[in-house]
Amino acid sequence: MGYGFAGFIGIARETNWGSGISVASGGYIEALNENLALSIDRFDYKNIIGTLAAPDDMAGVNRVAGDIAFAAHPVTLGYFLLSAFNQDTVTTVASGFLWTHSFKQPTDSGSAFSTTAPSVPYSIEVFRDVGTSVQYAGCLISALALNFAPNQAVQATASLIGRSQSIIAKTTPTFPNSPSKPFASDTVSLQLGGSATIKIEALNISIENQYEGIPALNNSTYIAMIRRTGHQMVNVTGTLDFTNHSEFDFFINQTETTLKVSATVAQSYQLTIDIPRFVYTAFPLGIRGKERVMVDFTGKGFYHSGSGTGIEIKLTTTRSFY
Repeated sequence: MGYGFAGFIGIARETNWGSGISVASGGYIEALNENLALSIDRFDYKNIIGTLAAPDDMAGVNRVAGDIAFAAHPVTLGYFLLSAFNQDTVTTVASGFLWTHSFKQPTDSGSAFSTTAPSVPYSIEVFRDVGTSVQYAGCLISALALNFAPNQAVQATASLIGRSQSIIAKTTPTFPNSPSKPFASDTVSLQLGGSATIKIEALNISIENQYEGIPALNNSTYIAMIRRTGHQMVNVTGTLDFTNHSEFDFFINQTETTLKVSATVAQSYQLTIDIPRFVYTAFPLGIRGKERVMVDFTGKGFYHSGSGTGIEIKLTTTRSFY
């Protein structure tokens, strides 16, 4: 019998998409849950068979996809940010100790990782306490959501799309120990329009890459490449305390504003998110009962020419590369 508490997840950066890389020391994630899985397309090749029983069909393309949910740890979060953006500008904060990684939206399709993968690929090892591990090769972050709410750690959910699955011998996990805690709600602060605010009580920011696995006639049961089906989208949802009409007026007038989020650990490790052009897309009002009037809003981040991006996420951590 396998138990979740005895399992682990490892991650290793690939130099070639789908090559399959063994996880090295320290490349392990303390996760909440995962549902990475292999699915197999099927197709019919006969219908008129003279009987009511369903005819045989055939197996088609193998596809790998699923989610990993985890508390946003200053060390391991960088893997997912790099694959989500495919760009990382690193600056030294304290020599040999701290580095700040700046992740921004790609400027054009020519900035892709390779002709087969638009962003940095990783091999994911999942041990489910059944003797061996499953390696999912060629994994890219199709979507990454960061959720901020009171009384909990900052939660991250990475939606992955991969190339292949294989059974491998389990490795020995070594989890990061400095800093030992993830970003948490008690160090999160928000700014709207350049000013600090306490109106927003919960916030979710997601980067949607809209990836799709593409099969080809290449003598393989696995996808041959990953392509974008649209723009990289920056979506925002949240819960707001409705104390005045200022944010509602922003929605009615479709006024652009800025949205910034900051979280720290031990005063040194930091996560900041800057959306320079934020617009409310829905601001539904209503009285739900005798409770406070709350608004579950949605919004989007758009490209800002002065910043050269629609969103910038900075991570200050003890890793100089991912």
